[in-house]
Amino acid sequence: MKKLLIASVALVSIAFANNAQDIFKTKCVMCHTAKVVDSKQNLIGPPADEVMLHVKEKYSNKQEAVKFMKDYILEPDPKKALCASMDKFGIMPSQKGVISEQEAQDVLEYMFDNFPREEYAQKESKDRANITFDKLDKDKDGFVSPKEFREFRAKRNNIDANSFKQDLYFKKVDLNSDGKMDKDEFEKMREQKINKGD
Repeated sequence: MKKLLIASVALVSIAFANNAQDIFKTKCVMCHTAKVVDSKQNLIGPPADEVMLHVKEKYSNKQEAVKFMKDYILEPDPKKALCASMDKFGIMPSQKGVISEQEAQDVLEYMFDNFPREEYAQKESKDRANITFDKLDKDKDGFVSPKEFREFRAKRNNIDANSFKQDLYFKKVDLNSDGKMDKDEFEKMREQKINKGD
């Protein structure tokens, strides 16, 4: 009886994983590629690895992360966004009517369990370690302007700086709203201590 119960649980787990993976492939991948990419220039949205890296940095608990993501995909808002990619891709459209509550729950749990992949997380960690305030502050005036921030991110992501549609993320990290990022704001951004708009 015990073996039968274990086998039944395993089959349910496999069926859930397959269903969630199918939802991911049919409803998410078109915008959030699961491929490792060298450039985001021709993408519609940020890759799944990037999305989940940012989510897990803020919400390491699976239940909290899924709750946040479900709220975000149904009621997107720049104040909730965690990804600097929103300046290139804009805010995702609401998925109300596109995905059911249960599908959202299943696919978001699947994404939490499978992304970011280890190789992406390690590369991103190494890349971030090399980002310094001085590298962003090209004109050496002690501040990072929206233009300097865009140009740095464009170079880092191998995309055209002119493809940025807005500076919504910059406005989040510009905690005192003076139109420039100082070193303290930069450090808070690196430490993910950005509370403006949360």
